[in-house]
Amino acid sequence: MRILTVQGESQATIEIKKSVFICHLKGIEDYDEGLSYVKKVASDYPDARHNCYAFLTRDGRQKFSDNGEPQGTAGVPMTEILKKKEVTDVACVVTRYFGGIKLGTGGLATAYSQAVKEALENAKLIEKAKSIVREIETDYGGYQTVQRLAEAFGAVVLPPEYTQSVRLTFYYPSEKEDEWLEKEKQLFSGKIVSRKKEECFLPYETQR
Repeated sequence: MRILTVQGESQATIEIKKSVFICHLKGIEDYDEGLSYVKKVASDYPDARHNCYAFLTRDGRQKFSDNGEPQGTAGVPMTEILKKKEVTDVACVVTRYFGGIKLGTGGLATAYSQAVKEALENAKLIEKAKSIVREIETDYGGYQTVQRLAEAFGAVVLPPEYTQSVRLTFYYPSEKEDEWLEKEKQLFSGKIVSRKKEECFLPYETQR
C-alpha cells in the first residue's frame, strides 16, 4: 500500500475582499494527530472569527468543520481539494479574519478552496509505503554487498554503525519481503545476522 502525503508543514495566506484566509497544512500519522493539530492551530488564532478544518487518514477516516461559516462553504470544499490532489494522512486548518464584506456562499467556498490549493502548492509532497525495517549485522568484508542489494531493492539505507562488525539498518516496501528473504538466504546464509525490527509507513524519494 502506497499513499501520497505532505512532509512536515506548509502554509499559505490569501486575501479576498479584505478577508484574510490563512491555511496551515500538515502531514499526520493518524486521526488523533489530526484532531490535535486542529486544536493547536485554532489556539494560535484565538481572535479569529473562524478556524475551519478538514483532515483525511489512510484508513479512510475523515473529519471536517465549517466552524460557524454557512453549512457546506468551508469544510466540504477543503476536503474535496485534498481528495482531488489524492493526498491522505493530511490535516488542514483555514483561519479567517473577516474583512467586513460578505462573500456569499459561492465566494466562501472558492476562498477556502483556494487557500488549501495554495498551501498544497507550497508543500513538499512525498510518497509513503508500508515498509519493513530490517537490521543486518555483518563483517567489514560483507557490508557493502548487503548495502548494494538493499539499494537494488529500492531500500532507504541509514548510515551504518561501525564496531567490531558493521550494523546496517534499512527499509523497503513490504511487498518485497518474500523476495528479500529469498535473496538473503541465497547470498548470505549463515554469514549475517538479520532482524526484522518493525513494519510501518515510511517515506520514499518518489515525489509528485
